[in-house]
Amino acid sequence: MTLIRKMAGALSLSAIAALMLATVFAATANAQPANPMQVFGVTGNGDVVEGSVIEAMINGESVGTATATADGWVIDIQNGTNGDEVSFTIDGESAAETVSYEGFASTEVSLTAGGAGAGGGETPAPAETGNAGLLGSTGTSMALVLALGVFAAAMVAGGRTATRRS
Repeated sequence: MTLIRKMAGALSLSAIAALMLATVFAATANAQPANPMQVFGVTGNGDVVEGSVIEAMINGESVGTATATADGWVIDIQNGTNGDEVSFTIDGESAAETVSYEGFASTEVSLTAGGAGAGGGETPAPAETGNAGLLGSTGTSMALVLALGVFAAAMVAGGRTATRRS
């Protein structure tokens, strides 16, 4: 009977320790990366030619650069806020086009240097996609803590039942 009590105590202690650790790690499970945006263009469309250096800027700060190849150019912008205006330079000269920052979007931009673009420079905003079925930021962690709490309670109840005297 002493062995069963020791085992029940050890299991109860393990369950409580797991529950306590789960609350520590549950908070870090919610960390989400910044909402990146990708902008891209093709070479030969607009004033971008192979070898051109494209720079994206938000509020006057550089947020990414790319050198155009025969296939085009791509810039991944990591630190923007939805609605920020993204402007561009081509080899240091301001481009006429700007786009509105939209997290998790990929937007094609046809750049023209020096405001020479005809036909309005802004690329249309991508369609609203919602949250793509992802859970809210706290749903998973709370479910984990609740499940571990139920598990700990079951372990304690099982240990008490096993050590009860007949």
